[in-house]
Amino acid sequence: MRKILERFASSKTGAAIAARRSFLLKMGIGTSAVLASAASLASSGISDDNPLANRLAVLEEEKKLRRLHEDWERLMDEGRYEDAIALFAADAQVVFNGGVFLNSSGGLARLFNQRFRAGRSGGRMKPAPGMEPDAGQALEVAPDIRSAKASYPFSIRVGMPLESESSHVSMARLQGGGIRSWWEGGRYALTYAKDPSSGNWLISSLEYRVLARADYREGRSYAEPITVAPFATVYPQHPTGPDRLA
Repeated sequence: MRKILERFASSKTGAAIAARRSFLLKMGIGTSAVLASAASLASSGISDDNPLANRLAVLEEEKKLRRLHEDWERLMDEGRYEDAIALFAADAQVVFNGGVFLNSSGGLARLFNQRFRAGRSGGRMKPAPGMEPDAGQALEVAPDIRSAKASYPFSIRVGMPLESESSHVSMARLQGGGIRSWWEGGRYALTYAKDPSSGNWLISSLEYRVLARADYREGRSYAEPITVAPFATVYPQHPTGPDRLA
C-alpha cells in the first residue's frame, strides 16, 4: 500500500495527497480513505502528468457518448420522440431542412413531437441503391472532458402528411396513411456537453447534413433522386416551423 501512495506522490495530484496523508492518519483516517480522496481528485479533472490515465478517461467518455448516440437512434427508430428530446440539453438546437429549432421545450418539441411524429420521420432505413452515405464515424472529446463533438452517418425515413382534403387522402388517413415519405441520407453533426448537476452527457446541438434524398421504398432495386423545399417561414407563421432560418 505504501508503494501505491508513493506513485500518487510522483504526480501533482499525488503530491497533494501525500501532503495530506500524515494529517489524515493522525486524525485516525485509514489508508482506504486516502485512496478514496485520490479517486475523488482524479475524477474532478485531468492531470497533465499522467497521459495514460488521461487516455483511459477519454476512452471511457467515448464509450458513454457512443451509447448516447445509439440510444438516440433507437428512440427515433421506435418513434419515442419525447424520450429522444430528453437526451438534449435545455438550451439545445437542431438544424433541419434549412431551419434552426431552439430549446428542448420549444423548437425541438415542435420538430420532433409534432412534425416528425406526424410524418413518422427519423426512423432508420436501408440506404437507397447507389446513394449510400459514407459509413465513417468521428468522435472527439475535449481535453477537459466537459464537451465533445461527433459525426455519424444516417439513413432515415422522412415523411410529411398530405395536405389534400380529397376523399382518397381522407380514406388513406383513416387507414393510417396519407403521408408522403422519402429516404434521406447524410451525416449527423453533433456537439455534446456534460450536465453540471448530474455529470451525464447531453446533446447540445444536432445538424442533419443531408447529402441525398430519394423516392425509395425498402425492397426496391432503384431509387429516384428528389428535391425537398427548405423551410421558408418560421414559427408561429409556420405551426411546426423553425425559430429562425439557417
